Amino acid sequence: MLNICSLWGKIGVRPSENGFRRPDIYLSTHNLLIPKYMNTPDHWQIHRHLARDMDERLQLVRYVPQHIMLVGADADESRSLLAERYPKAVFSEYDPRPTFLQAAAEVRKPNLWQKLTGKSIPQYCRDLDEPLPEAAADMLWANLSLITAESPVPVFENWARALKTDGLLFFTHFGIDSLQALAGRLKKCGIACETPMLFDMHDLGDMLFHHGFYDPVMDTAKLELNYRHADTFWQDMDTFGLWASLEFDDKAAAKAAVDKMFADGSLNSITLETVYGHAVKKQALSQGESLVQFYPKH
Repeated sequence: MLNICSLWGKIGVRPSENGFRRPDIYLSTHNLLIPKYMNTPDHWQIHRHLARDMDERLQLVRYVPQHIMLVGADADESRSLLAERYPKAVFSEYDPRPTFLQAAAEVRKPNLWQKLTGKSIPQYCRDLDEPLPEAAADMLWANLSLITAESPVPVFENWARALKTDGLLFFTHFGIDSLQALAGRLKKCGIACETPMLFDMHDLGDMLFHHGFYDPVMDTAKLELNYRHADTFWQDMDTFGLWASLEFDDKAAAKAAVDKMFADGSLNSITLETVYGHAVKKQALSQGESLVQFYPKH
């Protein structure tokens, strides 16, 4: 059975008196800009950084998952960390992007023994709102994959169905302040930019609580990414899935404007807001049923 106190003790959710849980959303913001210099061919720096940050939050979690569902392939960064922490765990991996699945598989390169014994990681190419196996996983881990969806709510509901009761959700996403300065500069050029998949962490926490999870914990941090060349910027935008998630009246004009900013030296850095989310799968009740709790008198 999941020990809620031991799970959330490290990351800030305080159980209510007498051991009963309150449906609070615990929120934390870190405004310190962490500089990253993005001038290498390594596509996965930010995925690696966020995966390590999330993995650190597992240090005091006593619950040991047997089946971990990876939603979002990140060149095996997340799986390798989780496999080291949970060596007996079985993994499955889902992503709507075939190239991302291929990149993860190439890093792992299972040997013949792994293939014969079924130790290789099964991969599935499907959209985030496509049904996952129900009540199959003890933990669902999604590192920067939510950006590929059209809306978070169907995805959260899908993830909740895929988890067993009291299963753990850990995910990262980009917050509402990502690329804010760049969007402002494009607006001055007459190019409007909409960000339909970037959300405030409060809103994401509310969505989790109302769509299959309890005790959501949300926190944010900001990353400043520094560039010398436009090519590296576009490489990262493709890997992050961030540019593809934005909506422009004229996407070609927006890209040309960004290229011009790099060419004249007026653009050499961007700021990303990263959001970390953690929650626990609610008990699924049949239609017409409701959970009754009894609280001792003080």
